[in-house]
Amino acid sequence: MLVPVSKATEKIHIYPYYYLQGFPVTKNECYLRETVLDKLIEATKLLPEGLSFVIIDGWRSYETQLAIYEQTKCDLEKQGFHGLKLKQELSKYVATPTKDITQPSPHLTGGAVDLTIADQNGWIPMGSEFDEFNERSQLDWFEKKADLSFEETEFLNNRRMLKKIMLEVGFISNADEWWHYEFGTKTWAQSRGENNYFNGILKLGL
Repeated sequence: MLVPVSKATEKIHIYPYYYLQGFPVTKNECYLRETVLDKLIEATKLLPEGLSFVIIDGWRSYETQLAIYEQTKCDLEKQGFHGLKLKQELSKYVATPTKDITQPSPHLTGGAVDLTIADQNGWIPMGSEFDEFNERSQLDWFEKKADLSFEETEFLNNRRMLKKIMLEVGFISNADEWWHYEFGTKTWAQSRGENNYFNGILKLGL
Protein backbone atom coordinates (compact mmCIF):
# COMPACT_ATOMS: atom_id res chain seq x y z
CA MET A 1 0.00 0.00 0.00
CA LEU A 2 1.22 3.48 -0.84
CA VAL A 3 1.29 6.03 1.96
CA PRO A 4 2.01 9.79 1.93
CA VAL A 5 5.39 10.85 3.26
CA SER A 6 4.86 14.47 4.27
CA LYS A 7 3.31 13.89 7.70
CA ALA A 8 5.36 10.88 8.75
CA THR A 9 7.78 12.75 11.03
CA GLU A 10 9.18 16.25 11.46
CA LYS A 11 12.55 14.83 10.39
CA ILE A 12 11.23 14.22 6.86
CA HIS A 13 10.21 16.99 4.48
CA ILE A 14 9.11 16.75 0.87
CA TYR A 15 9.97 18.56 -2.33
CA PRO A 16 7.83 16.81 -4.98
CA TYR A 17 10.14 17.68 -7.83
CA TYR A 18 8.23 16.26 -10.77
CA TYR A 19 4.95 17.79 -9.61
CA LEU A 20 6.65 21.17 -9.31
CA GLN A 21 8.12 20.67 -12.79
CA GLY A 22 4.67 20.01 -14.23
CA PHE A 23 5.09 16.34 -15.15
CA PRO A 24 1.90 14.34 -15.90
CA VAL A 25 0.05 12.30 -13.27
CA THR A 26 1.91 13.76 -10.30
CA LYS A 27 0.68 15.03 -6.92
CA ASN A 28 1.84 17.68 -4.49
CA GLU A 29 3.01 14.86 -2.24
CA CYS A 30 5.55 12.03 -2.20
CA TYR A 31 4.42 8.43 -1.69
CA LEU A 32 6.22 5.22 -0.71
CA ARG A 33 5.21 1.71 0.23
CA GLU A 34 4.48 1.57 3.94
CA THR A 35 7.38 -0.79 4.70
CA VAL A 36 9.78 1.52 2.83
CA LEU A 37 8.58 4.58 4.73
CA ASP A 38 9.05 2.68 8.01
CA LYS A 39 12.68 2.08 7.04
CA LEU A 40 13.10 5.74 6.17
CA ILE A 41 11.72 6.79 9.57
CA GLU A 42 14.22 4.39 11.14
CA ALA A 43 16.97 6.12 9.14
CA THR A 44 16.01 9.57 10.50
CA LYS A 45 17.05 8.40 13.96
CA LEU A 46 20.63 8.15 12.68
CA LEU A 47 20.73 11.73 11.41
CA PRO A 48 22.88 14.15 13.40
CA GLU A 49 21.03 16.78 15.42
CA GLY A 50 19.65 19.60 13.31
CA LEU A 51 19.49 17.61 10.07
CA SER A 52 16.49 16.16 8.25
CA PHE A 53 15.70 14.28 5.07
CA VAL A 54 14.15 15.93 2.02
CA ILE A 55 12.25 13.47 -0.15
CA ILE A 56 12.45 14.59 -3.76
CA ASP A 57 10.63 11.64 -5.32
CA GLY A 58 9.23 8.25 -4.40
CA TRP A 59 6.49 6.33 -6.15
CA ARG A 60 5.82 7.29 -9.76
CA SER A 61 2.99 6.49 -12.11
CA TYR A 62 3.78 4.82 -15.42
CA GLU A 63 2.87 8.06 -17.19
CA THR A 64 5.32 10.04 -15.07
CA GLN A 65 8.07 7.48 -15.65
CA LEU A 66 7.47 7.61 -19.41
CA ALA A 67 7.64 11.42 -19.45
CA ILE A 68 10.89 11.44 -17.44
CA TYR A 69 12.36 8.83 -19.77
CA GLU A 70 11.49 10.79 -22.90
CA GLN A 71 12.79 14.08 -21.51
CA THR A 72 16.05 12.51 -20.34
CA LYS A 73 16.48 10.90 -23.74
CA CYS A 74 16.08 14.28 -25.44
CA ASP A 75 18.50 15.93 -23.02
CA LEU A 76 21.15 13.26 -23.69
CA GLU A 77 20.66 13.55 -27.44
CA LYS A 78 21.36 17.27 -27.13
CA GLN A 79 24.61 16.35 -25.36
CA GLY A 80 25.61 14.29 -28.39
CA PHE A 81 24.59 10.77 -27.38
CA HIS A 82 23.09 8.61 -30.13
CA GLY A 83 22.48 4.96 -30.96
CA LEU A 84 24.01 2.40 -28.60
CA LYS A 85 25.83 5.05 -26.55
CA LEU A 86 22.51 6.86 -25.98
CA LYS A 87 20.87 3.62 -24.83
CA GLN A 88 23.75 2.84 -22.48
CA GLU A 89 23.83 6.34 -20.98
CA LEU A 90 20.05 6.47 -20.61
CA SER A 91 20.01 3.15 -18.74
CA LYS A 92 22.27 4.64 -16.06
CA TYR A 93 19.73 7.24 -15.03
CA VAL A 94 16.19 6.22 -15.95
CA ALA A 95 14.59 2.79 -15.92
CA THR A 96 12.77 1.84 -19.11
CA PRO A 97 9.03 2.45 -18.60
CA THR A 98 7.13 -0.83 -18.55
CA LYS A 99 3.89 -2.27 -17.23
CA ASP A 100 5.43 -5.74 -17.05
CA ILE A 101 5.20 -6.68 -13.36
CA THR A 102 8.19 -9.00 -13.72
CA GLN A 103 10.43 -6.09 -14.74
CA PRO A 104 8.97 -3.05 -12.96
CA SER A 105 10.74 0.29 -12.83
CA PRO A 106 11.79 0.62 -9.16
CA HIS A 107 9.88 3.87 -8.64
CA LEU A 108 6.65 2.29 -9.93
CA THR A 109 6.80 -0.20 -7.05
CA GLY A 110 6.98 2.48 -4.37
CA GLY A 111 10.30 0.99 -3.27
CA ALA A 112 12.68 3.62 -4.64
CA VAL A 113 13.30 6.98 -3.01
CA ASP A 114 15.25 10.00 -4.21
CA LEU A 115 16.38 12.14 -1.30
CA THR A 116 18.89 14.51 0.17
CA ILE A 117 19.67 16.05 3.56
CA ALA A 118 18.89 19.54 4.82
CA ASP A 119 19.95 21.71 7.73
CA GLN A 120 18.38 24.93 9.00
CA ASN A 121 19.73 26.79 5.97
CA GLY A 122 18.42 24.42 3.31
CA TRP A 123 19.76 21.46 1.35
CA ILE A 124 23.35 20.62 2.19
CA PRO A 125 25.68 20.57 -0.85
CA MET A 126 26.27 17.22 -2.55
CA GLY A 127 28.45 18.29 -5.48
CA SER A 128 25.78 18.00 -8.16
CA GLU A 129 22.10 18.77 -8.47
CA PHE A 130 19.28 16.23 -8.40
CA ASP A 131 18.80 14.77 -11.88
CA GLU A 132 22.12 16.22 -13.05
CA PHE A 133 23.01 13.36 -15.34
CA ASN A 134 26.79 13.35 -15.61
CA GLU A 135 29.80 11.78 -13.92
CA ARG A 136 29.71 14.17 -10.96
CA SER A 137 26.44 12.58 -9.88
CA GLN A 138 28.04 9.16 -9.48
CA LEU A 139 27.77 8.17 -5.83
CA ASP A 140 31.52 7.68 -5.33
CA TRP A 141 32.76 10.36 -7.76
CA PHE A 142 34.58 12.31 -5.05
CA GLU A 143 35.92 9.11 -3.49
CA LYS A 144 37.84 8.51 -6.73
CA LYS A 145 39.03 12.09 -7.19
CA ALA A 146 42.52 13.07 -6.04
CA ASP A 147 43.52 16.36 -4.39
CA LEU A 148 40.06 17.39 -3.23
CA SER A 149 39.42 21.05 -2.52
CA PHE A 150 37.84 22.12 0.78
CA GLU A 151 34.48 22.37 -0.99
CA GLU A 152 34.84 18.96 -2.63
CA THR A 153 35.73 17.41 0.72
CA GLU A 154 32.42 18.74 2.04
CA PHE A 155 30.59 17.10 -0.88
CA LEU A 156 32.40 13.83 -0.17
CA ASN A 157 31.52 13.85 3.53
CA ASN A 158 27.87 14.73 2.88
CA ARG A 159 27.45 11.88 0.41
CA ARG A 160 29.20 9.51 2.79
CA MET A 161 26.81 10.48 5.57
CA LEU A 162 23.69 9.87 3.46
CA LYS A 163 25.05 6.58 2.13
CA LYS A 164 26.09 5.28 5.56
CA ILE A 165 22.72 6.03 7.12
CA MET A 166 20.67 4.53 4.30
CA LEU A 167 22.75 1.37 4.01
CA GLU A 168 22.70 0.86 7.76
CA VAL A 169 18.90 0.50 7.82
CA GLY A 170 18.83 -1.82 4.81
CA PHE A 171 18.52 0.29 1.66
CA ILE A 172 20.78 -0.21 -1.36
CA SER A 173 22.43 2.63 -3.24
CA ASN A 174 22.74 3.50 -6.92
CA ALA A 175 26.24 3.90 -8.35
CA ASP A 176 25.19 6.55 -10.88
CA GLU A 177 22.91 8.69 -8.70
CA TRP A 178 23.94 9.79 -5.20
CA TRP A 179 20.30 10.59 -4.36
CA HIS A 180 18.70 7.21 -5.27
CA TYR A 181 18.09 4.38 -2.78
CA GLU A 182 15.87 1.28 -2.87
CA PHE A 183 14.31 -1.16 -0.44
CA GLY A 184 12.30 -4.29 -1.25
CA THR A 185 12.70 -3.99 -5.03
CA LYS A 186 13.90 -6.63 -7.46
CA THR A 187 17.29 -4.88 -7.70
CA TRP A 188 17.47 -4.79 -3.89
CA ALA A 189 16.75 -8.51 -3.68
CA GLN A 190 19.38 -9.37 -6.28
CA SER A 191 21.95 -7.17 -4.55
CA ARG A 192 21.37 -8.68 -1.12
CA GLY A 193 20.71 -12.28 -2.14
CA GLU A 194 17.11 -12.07 -0.93
CA ASN A 195 14.26 -14.13 -2.34
CA ASN A 196 11.35 -12.01 -1.17
CA TYR A 197 10.64 -8.61 -2.70
CA PHE A 198 7.64 -6.63 -3.90
CA ASN A 199 6.85 -7.83 -7.41
CA GLY A 200 4.24 -5.48 -8.84
CA ILE A 201 3.31 -2.00 -9.94
CA LEU A 202 1.29 0.23 -7.66
CA LYS A 203 -1.29 2.93 -8.31
CA LEU A 204 -2.63 5.43 -5.84
CA GLY A 205 -5.54 4.02 -3.90
CA LEU A 206 -4.33 0.43 -4.20
